[in-house]
Amino acid sequence: MEPREYTNMARVEERHFWFVQTRAMVREALLREGIRPNSRLLDVGCGTGGTIRVLKDICTPVGMDMSIQALQYTVKKTGVTAIAADATALPFCDDTFEFAVALDVIEHIPDDLGALREIRRVLRPRGTLVLTVPAHQYLFSTHDRALHHVRRYSRKLLQSRVKAAGFTVSRLTYTNFLLFLPIATVRLAKKILPEQDTMPSSDAVVPWTPVNTGLSGVMALERRWLRRLNLPYGVSLMAVLHA
Repeated sequence: MEPREYTNMARVEERHFWFVQTRAMVREALLREGIRPNSRLLDVGCGTGGTIRVLKDICTPVGMDMSIQALQYTVKKTGVTAIAADATALPFCDDTFEFAVALDVIEHIPDDLGALREIRRVLRPRGTLVLTVPAHQYLFSTHDRALHHVRRYSRKLLQSRVKAAGFTVSRLTYTNFLLFLPIATVRLAKKILPEQDTMPSSDAVVPWTPVNTGLSGVMALERRWLRRLNLPYGVSLMAVLHA
């Protein structure tokens, strides 16, 4: 990502509705998979530590990211071990972790299949990976360029990648279904309108508090639906995978 995006992420991720509710969704998915405080979890592409902060009471996490800047935020925020590494060459032995998360990570990596194979290698047999990615290539916008995304995924593409890496798909669902129309409208408008800033920036800006609270409530409602059913469409995809 652009260096300024890490600074922005560290500033907004504990309040922004998308970060808060996405991490709550992932936490619930891990709890359904039987995670325990002594379960070893690798956060691949841990960013500035927001995910580890909300998971460290239910597991024993290790952070990993290519960005030293991001890792500094992670260590300061969480106090956990955080390692600089490339997701396509993880510095861990085979079968090290019971769980892994890769939240909006593999879309950054040209060799996404190589990264998925590495994650599977360091997971124990029948270990669990919870994965999220942005959906629909036609929504690729300045937001994606600012975050250095290589691609966005269709359900079919993601399914083919994880299966080729040797994972068994336990669950694959779209997320951010209720907010799809407004988000897609904004993203598509940005593709049509001329850019005002030569340096692209992401959409990670905390809305006005009542709006942020309302949008968080919308995603919380969707999160309750996700406990029982898969969603047919959305801005993102979530997969629960077994090694």
